[in-house]
Amino acid sequence: MKKKLSKILFLALVVVGIFILLNLSVTTRQGIDYKVRTIKIPLYLKTLDFIDRYYNYRELVKRIAQGTNNDEEEVMRIFNWTHSNIRRAPKELPVIDDHVWHIIVRGYGVNDQFHDVFTALCNIDGMDAFFSKVYTEDKSDAILLSFVKIRRKWYVFDAYRGVYFKDKQGRLADVGSKNEWLTASLDGQTAINYDPYLSNLPAIKSIGLSRSSTQSPINRLLFELKKKLR
Repeated sequence: MKKKLSKILFLALVVVGIFILLNLSVTTRQGIDYKVRTIKIPLYLKTLDFIDRYYNYRELVKRIAQGTNNDEEEVMRIFNWTHSNIRRAPKELPVIDDHVWHIIVRGYGVNDQFHDVFTALCNIDGMDAFFSKVYTEDKSDAILLSFVKIRRKWYVFDAYRGVYFKDKQGRLADVGSKNEWLTASLDGQTAINYDPYLSNLPAIKSIGLSRSSTQSPINRLLFELKKKLR
């Protein structure tokens, strides 16, 4: 009888502990027109929202990549989908920055948000991807470019302008073949000269965890643990 009561008491304490833990107050951040505010929400709600977004990402990527035969095709499908489904933010609407999934739902974004969507979906599809500023050699100007790793090689995309790069054989050009790059555009137009930026690409070694790669549960957990240990 005492053992049964002890088990019941233990289970009750576990349930109460979980209830208290899930109701702890945590924060999320939202930027509106580049003014960031911190919002308090219970841990259970933040967790449920994250899981909901993750499975929505997975289903979306599955639909986009359906029928492809290799990683290059999958990346180009994601690139095309981003270009076709995310529009440039209308000037009369606020610039909202909170979660990558919300950019997809809204269907519009500013420069970095195009790269956000593209690289996040590539990560969900199992390929390392991130975006970064790339400067001219004299540091007088910079643009954002997305980088995707396909079979140990890095490829470059301008998700905002719908521009990618091919070699002389018409294949996607990796970073190692930058002297032979030809510019290609999903719209058939190239708005800027990429040569000053491509000639000064950074060496890509370890990219670590970023917003693009922390949309999956394991990477997010690792990211949060690293933050706590700083």
